[in-house]
Amino acid sequence: MLRLPVVFFALVFALSVPFWLAGEVSGAQLPAGLPISALQVVIPVVAAVLLIRLSGGNVRRFLRGVFDAKKIPLLWYLPALLLMPAITLLSHGLAGQPLPQPPITSVLVYFALYVVAACAEEAGWTAYATDPVQRRCGALGAGVLIGVVWAAWHVVPYFQLHGPVWVLWQSLFTIAARVIIVWLHNNTGRSTFVAVLFHAMINVCYSVSADAGVYDPMPVGAVTLGAAALIVLAWSPKTLARPRFPALRRS
Repeated sequence: MLRLPVVFFALVFALSVPFWLAGEVSGAQLPAGLPISALQVVIPVVAAVLLIRLSGGNVRRFLRGVFDAKKIPLLWYLPALLLMPAITLLSHGLAGQPLPQPPITSVLVYFALYVVAACAEEAGWTAYATDPVQRRCGALGAGVLIGVVWAAWHVVPYFQLHGPVWVLWQSLFTIAARVIIVWLHNNTGRSTFVAVLFHAMINVCYSVSADAGVYDPMPVGAVTLGAAALIVLAWSPKTLARPRFPALRRS
């Protein structure tokens, strides 16, 4: 099945314009301080499905592939689910911010909602676009390129609620997070669901911090950039799946 990442990216932006306009006109907010334009979350899967249908591909098979949890080795559930909370806790500690203490029910509700939302996004960013891009650009190149597109796609919603410094650091965080997602994807048999889990945890950590009034993208972005840099140093940038050190190969 022919994949056209550039066309996919353009279609995602084009289909998102009505959501950006709605956010600008209404000024309404969703829970956790998200702009109404954040409902654009459905666009990546819509764009991917449209392109697959137009190219004669099997849409049902594509969508089933998003739920490929069986591909994920048990050990890789740890970074998928725990790396982002660790980054968040470290960033709060370095910034001298109080640690959020959310009720467990809130965390579980957020997680359930964000898994659904992440399925819609990662069907596009990971299942449709990642492998074709990394065949041309390598794994690190794909992480950075898709990360830049992913961040740019969020810029309008970001600016609807925040200033330029906040947007800059949140965008850097977004790019670094995409590099981590490609690393997870490539080390789990090209799983899409591992990307869904990590993406969901990004949003859970954001919402928990935002609810507590302590979310700051500067420390979170800096720590995430550091984590992505360590991954690139420890794994081959071309594949992000070939550890450079023998101890890592046992995983």
